[in-house]
Amino acid sequence: MQSQFFSKVIIVIFLTPLALGACVQTALNAASPAQPSATATPASEANQTLTTAVPPQTEAQNGAAKALATPEQRAATSPLSTARADGRAEELLRQVRETLGGEAKLKEIRSFSASGAFRRVSNDQEQSGNMRLDLLLPDKFKESETLNLIAGIEITIVTALNGNQAWTDTQSSAGNAQVMMVHQKGNEQSNKDEQLKSLRADLTRYMLSLFLTPPPDASIQFIYGGEAEAADGRADILDLKGANGFTARLFIDKKTHRPLMMSYREVVMQMKTMKRSGGNLGDVDKIIKGEQEKATAPKASDVELHFSDYRAEKGISLPHVIAKTVNGQPFEEWVVGNFKLNPPELSSQKFEKGK
Repeated sequence: MQSQFFSKVIIVIFLTPLALGACVQTALNAASPAQPSATATPASEANQTLTTAVPPQTEAQNGAAKALATPEQRAATSPLSTARADGRAEELLRQVRETLGGEAKLKEIRSFSASGAFRRVSNDQEQSGNMRLDLLLPDKFKESETLNLIAGIEITIVTALNGNQAWTDTQSSAGNAQVMMVHQKGNEQSNKDEQLKSLRADLTRYMLSLFLTPPPDASIQFIYGGEAEAADGRADILDLKGANGFTARLFIDKKTHRPLMMSYREVVMQMKTMKRSGGNLGDVDKIIKGEQEKATAPKASDVELHFSDYRAEKGISLPHVIAKTVNGQPFEEWVVGNFKLNPPELSSQKFEKGK
C-alpha cells in the first residue's frame, strides 16, 4: 500500500552458482498519472450519476486546500474535535459511525495493528508477500512490507513516521543482498519533506477510511459531494480536505452505510524483477549510479482503495480485504488476517528505527 517519496528502490542480489548463479534486480518505478475520466455529481444535480472510477480532487484543488482548525481546535484532545462538516455531511458521518460501531467506541481508538498477505500485479508480473501496519496517535505510523523473491529470499522494506521524523529501513534474508533507495539527485531536503508529507497522509487516510476519525492535527473538513453509481448500488460522496494540502474522496454505500472506496492522488511505486546471468556485486555501483543520473521527480497517479469483507473486531466493523487500483487498473489486494485495536504492546518505542 505504500505511497512513496523516492523514485525507485533498487534491490540487487548476487546468488552463487548453487543458487541459480544469477543477479536479481528489483526496481519500483513511479506510475504515470492518468487523465480524469469523470467528475463528481454536485448535490444540486441529483439526476446525474458517475461510475466508481471517480478521480480525486484536481491538482489545483490540492494546492488550494488549507488547514481549517483554530489554535483551540488543534489543542483539543479528542480526534473528532478537529473535524468540520456541513449539515448533509454531518448526518452522513453520524450514520456511518453508528454502523461501524458507534461514535463512543470509535473515539476510543488510539492505536491499531493490521497484518496479512498481499498480492500485487505490476508490469505483467505478480508479486506476493506480507504487510503489516502499525499506527499510534497522534503522529506515529509504520508500514512493513516483506516481499517473496526467488530462491526463498525475502526483502523487508519499512517506512515509518515518528512525530516530526521519518525513516526508511530494509532487511534481507540473504547476506549478499544490497538495497538502495534512489532519490531525485541534488534535492535532499525536498525528499525529506515529501517523505514526511507522504507518511502523514497515509496515517490520515487510514484513520478516515477505517474509523471516520481524523488524527488530532489533521484539521479535516467534510463536504457532501453528491452521489455516485457503483456496480452494486449507489454511494454517497464525502469530499475530505485538510492540513498540508490533504484531499481525498470517500464513497459510502447508501444501503449499508459503510465505506466502499476512497480515491486520491499519490506517487505509486511499481515493481519489476529482472534476472541477470553471472556478474558480481561490483555491478551494483554501476546500476545505482545510472539510476541516480536518470532519477526525476516522481509523478502522482489516480488511486482507489476498495473496502470489502467487513467483520467485527471488538465491536467495530472493519474491512478485511482492501483492493487497490492505480489509474483504473487492478494493482494490489491485501487480505487482513489480523486486526488489533489499541494493542498494549504498541508503544512509541516501536516506531524508532531498528525497533
